[in-house]
Amino acid sequence: MDTEVFIARQPILDRDQSLVAYELLFRRKMSENVAGAVIDDMTVTAQVLDNALNNVGIDKLVGKNLAFVNCSYDFLVSDILYALNPEIFVLEILETVEIDENIVQMVKGFRDKGYVIAIDDFVPSAEEYERIAPLIPYTSIVKLEFSAITINDVKMAVEFFHKKNIKVLVEKVETEADFKECFKLGCDLFQGYFFAKPEMLKESKIDSDAIGTFEIIKAINSDSDIDKVESMFKGHPQLSVNLIKYLNTAAFATRMQVTSIKHAISLLGYSNLKRWLLILAYANKGNMSRKSPLLSSALYKATFFESVARTVKLDNVIVEKAYLMGLISNLSAIYKISLELMLSQISLDSSINEALLYRKGILGKILELDYYLERDDINGTEKITDELGLSTQALSECMLKACEVSCAEEK
Repeated sequence: MDTEVFIARQPILDRDQSLVAYELLFRRKMSENVAGAVIDDMTVTAQVLDNALNNVGIDKLVGKNLAFVNCSYDFLVSDILYALNPEIFVLEILETVEIDENIVQMVKGFRDKGYVIAIDDFVPSAEEYERIAPLIPYTSIVKLEFSAITINDVKMAVEFFHKKNIKVLVEKVETEADFKECFKLGCDLFQGYFFAKPEMLKESKIDSDAIGTFEIIKAINSDSDIDKVESMFKGHPQLSVNLIKYLNTAAFATRMQVTSIKHAISLLGYSNLKRWLLILAYANKGNMSRKSPLLSSALYKATFFESVARTVKLDNVIVEKAYLMGLISNLSAIYKISLELMLSQISLDSSINEALLYRKGILGKILELDYYLERDDINGTEKITDELGLSTQALSECMLKACEVSCAEEK
């Protein structure tokens, strides 16, 4: 039997909306010729961890953040977990695990070795509180599925677990309103897509320097000559000042006297200039840090879209458009405006606009692939990969490359 396994990840945020961890999600696609084949969870998890630890490197997947890993009964009672670094991995006990004396002793042993223990998909009820009671002394985090329980359930769970010095993580937090509600109730950690869905403010707009930033990125992607790029910088004095400041920071081992904007651009180079502009566009709104999920997501999407476009052998113009589409994909969330208003304020190629708004064209297909991956829609993912002619192995490589780039930027 030929089984392909690949890794997905979903960000976990703290109350400051800073990125603190990823949950590693395990996905597989069976060989086209194998019908009804089954592979157990422990084997899939072991294969993916082997890939992450031995072939890819966990630092490329999560950077300096924690990694939540799902643990079945068989996985918990095996010796495999002791191969994981307790300073990185959080052991997440699946809701399907039968909590018997064997599991209790194993979990106690893991906690004694320094592992952080989390309980997955806890649904508040008298029976469930009783079921997990033996693990409470060794548990640091309990996960609640926000969409499956009531606000009162969340409130009671927070009160109960906080008395036990246990943090509450809510998953499937889909909107900013959901986040605010959970925040108000005292939840500690958040998992979902709320940071990508803006709370609309009618008066919001993208400031001129942010628009200028993306105009310059667009020019760089179009291989504009340095004179044109310099002229664009001169039209945005604040960007020029920030560029000079950047070149005179500790980021560079040798400080040089910058004689002109053109000189500054040539010192930095187009590739590094484009990355700096992206960070600036995000950081200028709300003092966003490099650990922001919005920045991390933008870097991930840009690299992922570019890698997919290149892998399916699209021409270089489309590859560059795919990268730019990823860069601006989260901008509306930062400025809390609709995607339509954002695109009306930034001059982009029509094919990028049509992809973002209507998922049209080949860029729309790439965007749709990311949508299905984020939402753990295996059928949708396979439909798009088949249409693109993208193998599971190639998809995995694109995702891992994107993980590596986005995590490297956080360091």
